[in-house]
Amino acid sequence: MVHLWRSRAKDETETSKSAPGVGAIGDIAVIVEGNKLDNELVRLACLMAKKAKRKVHLVYIIEVPRTLPLKAVLTKESGHADKLLTDALTIADDAGCEAVAEVVQARDAGPAIVDEARDHACALILLGLVRDPHKIHNDLGKTIPYVLTNAPCRVWVVQDPCKDAKDAKDVKVAKEVTSERL
Repeated sequence: MVHLWRSRAKDETETSKSAPGVGAIGDIAVIVEGNKLDNELVRLACLMAKKAKRKVHLVYIIEVPRTLPLKAVLTKESGHADKLLTDALTIADDAGCEAVAEVVQARDAGPAIVDEARDHACALILLGLVRDPHKIHNDLGKTIPYVLTNAPCRVWVVQDPCKDAKDAKDVKVAKEVTSERL
């Protein structure tokens, strides 16, 4: 795992407070992925962290293919990560919340997320999942099950309804009508 980008934030030495609803001592990690749910997750984390006088860790994971060295410079991905984390830091700043952002390059996102939560002694990890309107059965992939199984803290997976819920229902109905005709 390689850390590429870190924002500067004050070190907080007091660890006696806990985030509301978390019941444990520690900061909150938000995994930023570039989907529409990210802004809401950052706002939610900031609301909880501000009230508990904790810090929010904004993390973007770049999965490096095994064909490249782990420290490979991935300019396009790094630029995308920089934009997303800058936007997330702006949201945190507007909310009056202390936030630290970093880009991590790793082979797999799941272990990187768990390691980041462990390294920063996080009490909560927030992950977003956006449904695919064209799939009847949505797969959680490999990252979410890994984090749920191995995280040293609580994990909240927030699932956003698919943006085209009506379209997805229409696709399902069209498939059923087509199969009935055959």
